[in-house]
Amino acid sequence: MKKNALLWLAVILLAWGCALAETPAVVDRINTPGEHADFAFAEGVPLLEMYFAPVFDADAALLRCGGETIMIDCGSKVMTKRTIGMLKQLGVTEIDAIINTHPHYDHLQGLEQIAQAVKVKELRLCFPLTETEQAQLTADYCAASGIPITYYEDGAQWKLGEATIDVWLRGDAEWDLNDRSAVMRVQYGSRTALFTADAEHELQKRLVESVPAELLDVDILKYPHHGIQVLNADFREAVSPAFAVITNQDYERMTNTKLRLRQNKIPFAFTLKGPVAVCTDGETWLVERLPIDPTTIN
Repeated sequence: MKKNALLWLAVILLAWGCALAETPAVVDRINTPGEHADFAFAEGVPLLEMYFAPVFDADAALLRCGGETIMIDCGSKVMTKRTIGMLKQLGVTEIDAIINTHPHYDHLQGLEQIAQAVKVKELRLCFPLTETEQAQLTADYCAASGIPITYYEDGAQWKLGEATIDVWLRGDAEWDLNDRSAVMRVQYGSRTALFTADAEHELQKRLVESVPAELLDVDILKYPHHGIQVLNADFREAVSPAFAVITNQDYERMTNTKLRLRQNKIPFAFTLKGPVAVCTDGETWLVERLPIDPTTIN
């Protein structure tokens, strides 16, 4: 009897040890490089790859899956050298579509230089060209360069390989342009990410009110508006990310943002120090920082 009890105890301890060793949803090699150091994706397994360019005060992210490549926003002109450096580092020669979340210069102005460095097959917009001068300037360049423009609306859905991208355009017409940004949810397998563009308090509140809770709850958050403002408490709780990417540099006005993230035990990374790579096989995210090409530093 005693022998059986000891055997069951050994089984329980083994199971407990395996549970402790289980790979988390996010393997963070930026903040905790020593943990799960032996983690690697199975050889040949298809991945969703997301790369946040080493820019600040701008948004530019590259997504690849199933042989298809897109960008969500393309940064400002002053940051484009850094974005193009990342594209070259990743061996990108062609982008199927650049998807603009809203036509502020720091999300759209870089298209012209990027299109001169790699082939851009399409630009997707969700605002009329009359919205900003930058929108019209970019459209003029696309017309002259033969880059087609298509328009998308709330509820749009795209496939990127086996990944799915869902679009929410939930701002009111009279709101500031930042709060009318397109927000995009990316899913691959059981793993999810949320691109929030420059969503501020009104849009964050609207998303909590209008989006089903199970869709807002994601693993990876592209922190809204370059981390300039802290997240609404309700929005932060609804999203409950396991990792946040802030498309900015770590400077004084980020103090409150960093404090709130740390208080809520949300690890994060700024993009300035080098491209932030966030990749998944549909079960686990691996977060790493790529070395920055010194020739791209302005």
